[in-house]
Amino acid sequence: MFHYPHLSDLYAGLSRLAHNTLRHWLPQSCFLCGATAQQALCGACLHDLNWQEQGCIRCATQLIGTNDSICGQCLIQPPPFQRLYTVFDYDYPLDNLIKAAKYQTNLAVLQLLGDLMANHLSPDSLPDGVIAVPMHPVDLRRRGYNQALELARIIAKQLQRPLQVNACQCTRRKQPQARLSYQARLHNVRGLFQVNTLPAHWQHVAIVDDVVTTGATVRELSQTLLHAGVKQVDVWCCARRQDLR
Repeated sequence: MFHYPHLSDLYAGLSRLAHNTLRHWLPQSCFLCGATAQQALCGACLHDLNWQEQGCIRCATQLIGTNDSICGQCLIQPPPFQRLYTVFDYDYPLDNLIKAAKYQTNLAVLQLLGDLMANHLSPDSLPDGVIAVPMHPVDLRRRGYNQALELARIIAKQLQRPLQVNACQCTRRKQPQARLSYQARLHNVRGLFQVNTLPAHWQHVAIVDDVVTTGATVRELSQTLLHAGVKQVDVWCCARRQDLR
């Protein structure tokens, strides 16, 4: 059975502690424009981010020029999750923030994105618990931390929801989704996840991820949770890219 490597957890924990200590004492520069800021972005750059406005209430795909609340794809084939909540559209400069948090160990940006998600996600009801999209242990060792899990830690703490770190595992390595077509993405994640253990009273679970594109990964994880006995799954993501279909 795969588990998160202890050294990776220790590294992430020490990094969070150092970051949270230093950010209260040292001035910061805005990640985007370089101006002095109290956090990773100055107020002007924060205001100019790609905040999502109108999206499908099921999958958060943009709905432009229509009064509909749900997209045609979700009407024809509803996703296994009940709702997908997002804060931003995945576009410049938000994409640079995500990449910095995901690949460059920029904990100031990661903390900011987690804070923004906790403050601006507006779920209809809070879940019984929160999980993050898991990474395969090999990928986790290479990166040093799971950015989805770090976002989930921030959100779960602020919303006072329990977080289950090892509830699910990634059973095999997959090709990077960004390089694949929609149909290839679906095949790439099929059977990817396994539920280890969930509290019996967790009937409503929220999945946290950084970016959702086609939704193949969160669909597969949602289906896995439903097969394990969960009654409702929601998805909380930082940014939503437009569907590649």
